[in-house]
Amino acid sequence: MTATEAPPKEETRAEVPSPQPPTPVATAPFGARLVTRVLTLVAVGVLGFAGYLVVLTPIEQDANQDVLYSRLRGPIAEAVPPYAGATVSADGNIERQVPPIYDDGEDAVIPAGAPIALLTIPRLGVNEVVVEGTSSGDLESGPGHRRDTVLPGQKGVSLVYGRSMTYGGPFEHLAELHEGDTVRVVTFQGTFTYRVEGVRRDGDPLPDITPVTKGGSRLTMVTAEGANPFQPDHTVFVDALLRGRAQPAATHPGIIPPEERSLAVDRPALLNLVLWLQALVLVVLAFAWSRAHWGRWETHLVGLPVVFAVLWYVYESAGRLLPNLT
Repeated sequence: MTATEAPPKEETRAEVPSPQPPTPVATAPFGARLVTRVLTLVAVGVLGFAGYLVVLTPIEQDANQDVLYSRLRGPIAEAVPPYAGATVSADGNIERQVPPIYDDGEDAVIPAGAPIALLTIPRLGVNEVVVEGTSSGDLESGPGHRRDTVLPGQKGVSLVYGRSMTYGGPFEHLAELHEGDTVRVVTFQGTFTYRVEGVRRDGDPLPDITPVTKGGSRLTMVTAEGANPFQPDHTVFVDALLRGRAQPAATHPGIIPPEERSLAVDRPALLNLVLWLQALVLVVLAFAWSRAHWGRWETHLVGLPVVFAVLWYVYESAGRLLPNLT
């Protein structure tokens, strides 16, 4: 090495930082995640139930009304109720039996849910088929006739219950009627026009019974009201007196089951609710297993309609556990 030559430079190497271990992501315990998912499903289910009551039940009631009217209009034109039965003679002709609504001493019990009348309230725009029975299940189809009272148009007091909010709420604005408003009822015995006497609530004085004891007919329409629409706390009555001649009263049951009284719940529906909830759990578990082992889109295509169908029956059973006038 000469004096003029510089000493060789040492190669400098860039220092590479040593890899750092990844920062662990905090995950909730399995139990906490499970509880969160369950609570989320419960919240979605409750919101879905409220949507079912407010949005879907009016559609269901409207469809039921169409079916009931198609069953009612023919027999009304013939003055023969559909529940009177029919016999087929040897030559194939259908011979109807004597209608059981007349006071002939051989009256048959009208089955619950059978259409018995067409109720029209012009002031409220109500035009509904009335069914027999006042349980929560009966009132899903429309207003219901309380079975321990006479039929509309007959001598005595006839009670008709109607929902205030769910399933179309046919009696939602019942308390807005005024004295003198008309109510028309068409039954197998004819057309009857009633005049509203007034609106009363629990604890108010009862209307004068004299016109009824003299052979008249009074129609009392019943619904509920309260601060909580899903749990009404008192009953509203609208009394209307028949203008014209009342028909003879047929025999009717002297007592009714507890679930057919005002603001009662359909307790037998509790068993249906438990069974459908069990079916829903099984369907959801099968849906989750199929999504993991079969495929996401295939499972959604096949499984979602089944889940929604079972959920519909769960909501329907739960709805019967609400007061029948809701």
